[in-house]
Parts: sequence; C-alpha cells; structure tokens
Amino acid sequence: MRGGGAILLFLIAWEIAGRTIFVPAVLPAPSAIAAEGWARSLSGALQWDVLMSASRLAVGFAAGSILGAFLGLLFGAFAPVRRILEPLVQFLRFIPPIAWLTPVLIWFGIGEEGKWVLITYTTTFMVLLNTLAGFAEQHRDRMRAAHVFGAGSWEAFLHVRLPATVPCILGGMRIGMGNSFQTLIVAEMLASNEGLGQLILNSRLQLSTEGMFVGIAGIAVLGILADCAFRATTRRMFYRYRLGW
Repeated sequence: MRGGGAILLFLIAWEIAGRTIFVPAVLPAPSAIAAEGWARSLSGALQWDVLMSASRLAVGFAAGSILGAFLGLLFGAFAPVRRILEPLVQFLRFIPPIAWLTPVLIWFGIGEEGKWVLITYTTTFMVLLNTLAGFAEQHRDRMRAAHVFGAGSWEAFLHVRLPATVPCILGGMRIGMGNSFQTLIVAEMLASNEGLGQLILNSRLQLSTEGMFVGIAGIAVLGILADCAFRATTRRMFYRYRLGW
C-alpha cells in the first residue's frame, strides 16, 4: 500500500511538472504518455514490440542460465577443467556484450540468432560466477557426513553439493536477468526492426518524446513482470530453500 502511494505521488508530481514547467518535447506528462501508449495498443504495434522483446529475452536468458549453471558446476566439481578454462572465462567476461555487436551481426546477420547470442553471453557469466561461488562455499562437514553414511562421490554431489548450490544459481539468474534487459534493449536499438529498444530509437528519430517514454515504461513493466514471475516460480519449485525474495 505504501509503495503504491509513493508511485501515485510521483506520477502526480510528474504530471504537474510536465504541464507547468516542461514542454512536451522535454518531459511529457504521464497522461500524454498513456495516451500515446493507448494509441499504439489500439494499432497492435505496442503488443508486437513487447512480444518480440519478451521472446528474445526468454530464449537468451534460458540458454545463458543453463550454460552458466552447467559450467559453474563443471568448474566446481573438476578442478583441472577449472584451471584450464578459467583464464578464458576471465578474459571474456570483461568484454561487454555490446562490443560483440558488430562481429555478431557479421556472423549471424540481423535476425533473431544474433540477439539470442548476445543475451546468452550476458547471462552466462553472472550465473557461472554465482554458481561457482556457491559451490566453493559449502562446508566440508556436510561432505564428510555424506561419505560416513556411505555416499559415493556422485551421490554426495547429487544430494549434498548440488542442492546447496541451488540458491546461488537462482540468485545469479535473477541478477543476470537485469543484465539481459540492458543487452536486449541496446541490441534492438542497433540491429532490429521491432521491439521496445527499436521503439525508443524510432521515437527519438521522429522527435516523439511520448513514444520514447512508452518504450521506457514498457521495459520497466516487462522487467517487473519477469522478475515477479521468476520469484513466484522459484519459490514454488524450490520452496524448501526458503528463498528470501
């Protein structure tokens, strides 16, 4: 309730400022932005942009999460693999995804594959590092207890180490989702014909400040919905971990 009141007060202050202090080309009022969004919704253009952005995010985020979790567990379970591949991972993770945009366009064109690759790249390292950190922080006493009760290496991994790492994997996924949104929007701005990022870019070129804010608001709403869906799903699937979100 308090959060809703804060948002309402913010929108009221914005509406007053947009109508009395700023001109629409600088800061349009929320009512003008809502009218622009409604007009785009009636034509179906806004729904299409949201759908395209959401589908790209879902594919890239899922692929990056799976790859990052797999590599993190692989690095944690097999020290020789980690020693061989960790320098390459450290080298690549400091290269921002946008730096790969031109090579990705050359390799994959302006189709969906290039955007999936960039989002996957962004998500992978965050999930990998969190998974590896969670794997490394586990207490030796748990493993010793498992071995005392007759568990082999595979059983100890499956029933002790993997469950203990799950919260870190999910935490890395949630953080990686925010990074995925950043990569998605920039990729759509520079190499797409549809999507919320392209809506912002086209609105800027057309000097439509209201359209720009429709795209920005769409990103925020899509992000909130994605985060809420992720939290609800993980709480239901992994309720025994008592996740604090």
